[in-house]
Amino acid sequence: MINQETKGSPVVGLSALKDENISLIISDVDDTVTANGKLLPQALEAMYEASNKGYRIILLSGGSAGWCEVYLRQWPIFMVIAESGAVMIYKDENDQICYQQNPVITKEDLEKRDKLLRMIGEERLSSDQYARLYDIAVDLKKVSDKELSDIEQMASLMGANYAKSSIHLNIWFGSYSKSKGIITFMDLCGIDKETLKKESMYLGDALNDEEMFNLIPLSVGMKSVLDNKDKFTHMPKYIASNYGGLGFAEALNNLK
Repeated sequence: MINQETKGSPVVGLSALKDENISLIISDVDDTVTANGKLLPQALEAMYEASNKGYRIILLSGGSAGWCEVYLRQWPIFMVIAESGAVMIYKDENDQICYQQNPVITKEDLEKRDKLLRMIGEERLSSDQYARLYDIAVDLKKVSDKELSDIEQMASLMGANYAKSSIHLNIWFGSYSKSKGIITFMDLCGIDKETLKKESMYLGDALNDEEMFNLIPLSVGMKSVLDNKDKFTHMPKYIASNYGGLGFAEALNNLK
């Protein structure tokens, strides 16, 4: 097996997943569960089959809290961690939807976020910015390379964090990220870091999933990861033979 720290190709094909002993499936959403913004029937069916087998599915997304609440309402999932680790959305014992803010986020962080939001300008933002509670999403289709570079520089000068997905540049203030967020929220749920690493599989498609590929030993990249291999420092253990939702379904269908 290729070591994650090397730049060698990981194993392509997922038949070996049937031998893995896990209980949690953690996945990115955009271009991992979905494909070009659409939920494919194969991906939804695979989620239902995995849930019926007893796997708990957790979505870890840069998507807005508003969108992620819809996922929790409509899909067979355990919980969602939205906006790159900012907020956990789950159902309580009465089946009511609850929001839990990451405890590291401060009032000052949110004030800085609002200031930067005004500086960037509404015309460059994702169409779901109105449904975001903590972060800023710049739509990559709405900015030139120069504009994107200027926004990244402006964010850095203000002390913000940012990560690029397949569709957005996500920007936030506060000492959290996808990997730090999942560790924080799982700890609140009584699952420590070592248990998380041993009992989870992570699925992702882009550079903003790299930290999760590094955290979770059993990680699966969509085919798009292999296409961009030279940009990664930490590769996943496996690569699906398909892109997006079809690769996601491929992985889940290979679990025992």
